[in-house]
Amino acid sequence: MHQLPLEQQVLEVAQIAVLLALCSKLWLSGLYKTYVFFFSFLVLEFLQVLIPVFVPLNGILYRDTYVASQALVVCCCALVVMELYSVILRNLEGISSVARRYIKITLALSITLSLLPLYIEKTPDTLTGYLFIFERPILSSLLLFVLLIAAFLVYYPVPIGRNVMVYLLGYAVYFIALAGAVFFLNNLGYYSNRWLGNLDMGFSLICPLFWLIFLNRRGEEKSVVVGHHWNPGDQQRLLAQLQAINATLLRSGRK
Repeated sequence: MHQLPLEQQVLEVAQIAVLLALCSKLWLSGLYKTYVFFFSFLVLEFLQVLIPVFVPLNGILYRDTYVASQALVVCCCALVVMELYSVILRNLEGISSVARRYIKITLALSITLSLLPLYIEKTPDTLTGYLFIFERPILSSLLLFVLLIAAFLVYYPVPIGRNVMVYLLGYAVYFIALAGAVFFLNNLGYYSNRWLGNLDMGFSLICPLFWLIFLNRRGEEKSVVVGHHWNPGDQQRLLAQLQAINATLLRSGRK
């Protein structure tokens, strides 16, 4: 295939425009300094979307360029998840440090597990096959941590910045779509399953558009609380419980 289907060409042009506008907005507002890895992730996504514009889809150069860029995107996803934990738990240093440590350990185990099939299974025939083996366990682990931090905020009434909430909501949807693309499109073939390709590109457009609309400098000054709106009387008890856990972890970390 020499070019994308027509509807995917339209989605690609829209992605390029939205990602460029979003990166520019974060830069001009200074938010790129607060969310460094998030900004880096968006820049990588922007550059990756540009690949089909300059490189023919049916060539080896496209394959190699895409694989290299996707490997960088996956690595950046790990940094974004750790950044999310840092900004959400910035006032809970004990819990934050433990969470980041477990993320690092899990990622190390995931990378180790991703290498095992090379020894116990048939060696992949293509470079994209190696990429899929690398992506699968890492994205599965990161998806678990994204869902855990979302569940944490639903249960515990932790105040966070409005921008952080927008960041997390958009990224959770974006990351679920990304993980789905890896699991389905790598098995079925990105271009052989046009409908799934359209769906993947649609999510890759909607989430950056959501960030473009709702992320702004004013969002750094506003706080929101998600957890336990259904039981306001229980909020203080849960916060006290959380602070006690955090204090215990801080003491343990200093020993």
